[in-house]
Amino acid sequence: SRRRVAVVVSQNGLEDLLSPLGFALAAALEGAEVAVYLQGPAVRVLSPGWSATLPWPMRPFTRFARQGLEAAGHVAAIEKLRQLQSLGGRVYACGPSLSHFGVDLDGLALPHVSICEYLTFMAVLEEADVQLYP
Repeated sequence: SRRRVAVVVSQNGLEDLLSPLGFALAAALEGAEVAVYLQGPAVRVLSPGWSATLPWPMRPFTRFARQGLEAAGHVAAIEKLRQLQSLGGRVYACGPSLSHFGVDLDGLALPHVSICEYLTFMAVLEEADVQLYP
């Protein structure tokens, strides 16, 4: 049986997305069954054209940080989620968070997203061998 990994992502800052999505992608590359739950501000990743920024007061330096991350081989959060799906990973999004943060359900930047609430993802968490809540 393959290892199961469940990751909860709550923040949408440029640096906040690196570790949880990086671990999820690494686990999928290692052959694990991976499920990512986007909640709170992290659901903004699913808006077409959205891109992560640094928090204030560092926000003016986002472009330089993004260039540094790209030079180190990091891709945008939505691209990591696409890669994850191509490896069989599943992406879940908190329905109330999508509504609260104004993310259009009919125009998500990623296909095959399961819209749900905490209780649905709790079942995924319970079956996971590894649970990450960064």
